[in-house]
Amino acid sequence: MHGLRAPRPLGPADFDVARAVADDWFGHPVGLTLHRLFFDQLGPYGVWIERDDGSPAGFLLGLVSQSEPDLAYVHLHAVDPALRGQGVGAALYREFGLRAMGSGCTRIRALAAPHREGSIAFHRALGFDGPLVEGFLGPGEDRIVFERALPVP
Repeated sequence: MHGLRAPRPLGPADFDVARAVADDWFGHPVGLTLHRLFFDQLGPYGVWIERDDGSPAGFLLGLVSQSEPDLAYVHLHAVDPALRGQGVGAALYREFGLRAMGSGCTRIRALAAPHREGSIAFHRALGFDGPLVEGFLGPGEDRIVFERALPVP
């Protein structure tokens, strides 16, 4: 990925930068989905990629499940719209998967809303598959529960 620095773990200082771009990148307010906890307490699993000039290119918030220790869970990933389709999202998932494998994970899970066609296509292109689960996040909050084995290609 030309013009980008190597992926690195998230840090507390990345929170304000992520918060400043997230709503624009998603095209809607992300609210508490972008929780500071991931930056302050779970940073070593999260992934940050920036351009050579230091501006953000993408980030992933993830964790290793405490109830299913072999599961790496992607809470949220975001890529600058100007860089989509250039491998940034896949690089985020690969790096997160490698870190999670170092902690004993053998599989990775991510969710997508059924109307988010871009997210669905992205996950399927990386080899994820999974069912649509009605009410997964509460009434009217259906999600496709994607999963695949690690590593991510």
